[in-house]
Amino acid sequence: MILPYCYRLIIGYDGTEFHGWQRNEGVRTVQGVLADAVRVIVAGPVEVEGSSRTDAGVHALGHLVRIRLATAVEPHHFQHSLQGVTPKDIEIIDCEEASAEWHPRFHAIGKRYLYQIWNSPRRPLFGKRTHWWVRSELDCEKMVQAAECLIGRHDFAAFRSRSKDEKDDTVRTVYQIAIRRQDSRVSLQVVGDGFLYRMVRNLVGTLVEVGRGYRGVEEPEQILACTDRQPTGFAAPAKGLILMEVASHGEPLPRCLEPPLSL
Repeated sequence: MILPYCYRLIIGYDGTEFHGWQRNEGVRTVQGVLADAVRVIVAGPVEVEGSSRTDAGVHALGHLVRIRLATAVEPHHFQHSLQGVTPKDIEIIDCEEASAEWHPRFHAIGKRYLYQIWNSPRRPLFGKRTHWWVRSELDCEKMVQAAECLIGRHDFAAFRSRSKDEKDDTVRTVYQIAIRRQDSRVSLQVVGDGFLYRMVRNLVGTLVEVGRGYRGVEEPEQILACTDRQPTGFAAPAKGLILMEVASHGEPLPRCLEPPLSL
């Protein structure tokens, strides 16, 4: 049965205590918790679908979600009622009616991710859940140079980790990469038309190795060309990654912000 009433939500969450987005019996996931919360306030069947299948520990401030219901609800009331029954690590940022044809993943045209690094010999007092602590000083200028080759439409097979749910098409377009330092904080923003499984974390891990001096600035281009995961740097930890925004058809593409809004 196709549920007739559709709603477009923007949600945020602290992913620390979640085993990723996708519902999985026996573990706490964002999709599962959100669906259970909807059932508290709306009778009947519920379908919850998201724009991205974020990994365990990954956060969001702009995850697009479609909720289908058998019963019509007023969007503003639905948003506030849903916020009242969701746990504190989920935020219902916006809610509006959507067409039956709209899908948050299939109609997405661009996504912006932010990766946060605390770059200091001293561990972060705050932000431990949302920053990767890198002790050795990063050369951000070299990281910027190394990232230039990644912008454009390429086969990013070398920067993905295999997933049984992912298709073999590994060509994606990266529109922007912005790397900035503010005191001990280093931020990496990436905007693209879509991302492969763990692609952003693999990109960040390789660029950090360049910043540490473990790799030359020319190596990311060589890795990209070989389309082989083996020589790619390790994946950066999940806790530094935040899904910031997703754009659908008819909306402007996301842009890297200065400074980036962060957690």
